[in-house]
Amino acid sequence: MQSAVLTKSEIDQFHCDGFVVVRGAFARADANAMEDAWWKELSDLYGIKRDDRSTWVQPARDLRGGKTSPMQTKIHTARVKGAIDDLLGEGKWQWPKQWGRAVATFPQGGTWDVPEDRKGAALWHWDSPVAWHRDGMCAVFAFSFVGAVAPSSGGTSIVSGSHRLLRLWDAQITEGRRANDGPAQREWFSKAHPWLAALTGAAPSPADRRRVFMEDGVEIGGIHLRVVELGGEPGDMVLCHPTIVHTASPNCGTWPRFMRIGMVGGERLARHLKGG
Repeated sequence: MQSAVLTKSEIDQFHCDGFVVVRGAFARADANAMEDAWWKELSDLYGIKRDDRSTWVQPARDLRGGKTSPMQTKIHTARVKGAIDDLLGEGKWQWPKQWGRAVATFPQGGTWDVPEDRKGAALWHWDSPVAWHRDGMCAVFAFSFVGAVAPSSGGTSIVSGSHRLLRLWDAQITEGRRANDGPAQREWFSKAHPWLAALTGAAPSPADRRRVFMEDGVEIGGIHLRVVELGGEPGDMVLCHPTIVHTASPNCGTWPRFMRIGMVGGERLARHLKGG
């Protein structure tokens, strides 16, 4: 397949690590206009003012107006189309009606660290069943940066290479009662290897989580895994494999995280979503 936007090394990286960064996927000015609209929605609904940090509280839910706004068609650029064509194939997907959740994550203070599951909440997970992609990907997981997201500022954390590990362990993950039970699959995965158990909280955590999980990583079944925190500038996009293991991260920075997060695919994805 001839590449339209991504280089061969970027496509190879995507298949190895499960993600690729597309800088300047859509216009920075359009991202800035979306952010302005999101601030207005936050002000109208919650009284949260851009220039008054004393009003900054975490909204109770995603931005509904931002999710459905027609402004999101500005993401429909030739560069975005070319990058997704490179991964899924031209004609194998359609522009989404919505680019997924419209997420605003406000600063919470503290010192950032690699997230771990706490109090029974399974933070580390994957959104798309492995079975849907056994015959090849039917979607990509798109993170669209409406605002700048600096390190430690709430960018989603992913486990690079985890999509390949899930495929390697597919038969075991979907064995018995786990066949159609997402929570049971995640529980099994979290305990399947000491590194994963320590990452997720199923086993005691190392003292230096950044070093162990982000710098050193681990090799399991010949697949190198490490935690990567996603960040970027307005108009950037990160495309991930639909089964990448990921979690929300705390925003310990100084500015809210504004992002769109959603799956992009075609007829195969639509059939799966309908249960076909």
